[in-house]
Amino acid sequence: MHSLYTGLYRVSRFSVWLFGAGYLLIALATTADVLTRNLFGISTPAIYEISEYVFAVATTWGFAYVLFNRAHVRIDVVYQRLGATVRAWLDLASLLALGAFVAVLTWRAWATLDETLLFGSRARTALQTPLWIPQSIWLAGLAFFLLCLVFLALYVLVLLLGGQVQRVGHVAGIPHVSGSAEREG
Repeated sequence: MHSLYTGLYRVSRFSVWLFGAGYLLIALATTADVLTRNLFGISTPAIYEISEYVFAVATTWGFAYVLFNRAHVRIDVVYQRLGATVRAWLDLASLLALGAFVAVLTWRAWATLDETLLFGSRARTALQTPLWIPQSIWLAGLAFFLLCLVFLALYVLVLLLGGQVQRVGHVAGIPHVSGSAEREG
């Protein structure tokens, strides 16, 4: 399971770099657009449309990386006062709850893409972007996040059943509470 953990983490890290570069390109393009608009009166509205797609796609693909680095926001007032075993079971419960929520999001994203494909929807903009393109990449990011959540929940369950409570903290716990800010893999 550890090699699968490492593989999924590497895919998430690659996607963060890839879509992080997208953020950088959008920032540069927006800066260029602002400068050309103010200096020459020329603007490219397509920049804003593309930046919306990049933002949505990069966000969904970044979720898995944040998950593997245990950086999602959690309220830990009570959590940090509990024993390691209780914390480990709460870590599993949080993965399952987040997984249920992301499953609904992914299902609705699929329904949105399905409707887009059914009607051949395009953006109501100058670019008239076929919406299936950004929606497919957006859905893939959500699906990858869901896959990582399911895997991580199973991994944590295997660790719990094997009595490896401390490792659960390194895989799914809150970094400053688990005694280590380092990732498992």
